[in-house]
Amino acid sequence: MSLSEYIIQNEKVFASAHDIKYLFMPAERPSQYLTVVFSGFNGEEEKGKPPHYNYVKHLKDINCHRLFIIDECNGHPCYYLGNHKKLDYEASVASLIFSVINKYKIKKSNVITCGSSKGGTAAFYFGIKYDFGHVVTGGFQFFAGDYLYNVGEYTREKVLTSITGGSSTGHRDYLNNIYLDLLKYARFTTKLNLHIGRGDHHYETHFLPFLDILKEREIPFDLDVQEYESHSKMGMYFADYLLEKITKITGEIVIKDVPIAIEDNVITVSCHTPENAIKDKFVHFAFYVYKEGISEPIEKTKYSRSNTFHYKPDQSGKYTIRVFMRKDHIRLSKGTMSIIL
Repeated sequence: MSLSEYIIQNEKVFASAHDIKYLFMPAERPSQYLTVVFSGFNGEEEKGKPPHYNYVKHLKDINCHRLFIIDECNGHPCYYLGNHKKLDYEASVASLIFSVINKYKIKKSNVITCGSSKGGTAAFYFGIKYDFGHVVTGGFQFFAGDYLYNVGEYTREKVLTSITGGSSTGHRDYLNNIYLDLLKYARFTTKLNLHIGRGDHHYETHFLPFLDILKEREIPFDLDVQEYESHSKMGMYFADYLLEKITKITGEIVIKDVPIAIEDNVITVSCHTPENAIKDKFVHFAFYVYKEGISEPIEKTKYSRSNTFHYKPDQSGKYTIRVFMRKDHIRLSKGTMSIIL
């Protein structure tokens, strides 16, 4: 089953003041953590393209409960807030989150809110306002009012108007102040993990003012600034940061990829996994070599700290290698594509 088919078959609606579309992926093994993922703009809302879930592909193999939530209120994005200053969409989203928390007996301190761009704004808003344990956010709009007012006619006349009831500078400032007042005055214990590209225009207009307030209030934060130039490039960088942080918070491990290559008749395989796992002395790797036509592995390695393996076949054929990753009682495995000598 493809990922898109999985989403279509498993998407549900939470009935509340506003009906909220969501996708829930329960942990495969017992987990005390819930990751809540908010979505950014898809770039074609003005053309009527429906919203979609973010980072499902990247988080599908991590062992924690995962809740992906759609942002669509009366046909337009609303930053998960609502229409005409009511914040009723927010209340419905919060009810959905707490329903999952209660069902799976998850502590608020073990809830991770995350997202990028618009989704990042919602991640820090819900994380701080409801004092959840962790926020992992990237390239967000701290001054969402300014952003919607300035980007274009659709965001100003449709999205800003939908949220605040109008598109004047007063409505712009009203939306700005929702986030500004929250950060200035809320009391919270949420751990903040923030990602941005130095060349992203959000860095100076949204991130630096946000950081100034955190510093003024002496609130600690983790900051990851990468050297990319465009907001459009944030997704791939933030995906890595997101996996890095979630695995570190939850203590889980995940195999991102197992690339295989050959040079001078030597096969090289690497297990790509978040950097914190590479540094974790309790994480070990093993490699099994398979040759077409032979059911059992023709070579096995013992578990070691190395996530890279080299193998020189003594005869031609089609080979695959299965990578194993282990931490305590957790064991994962993933096979490579075939390679022919």
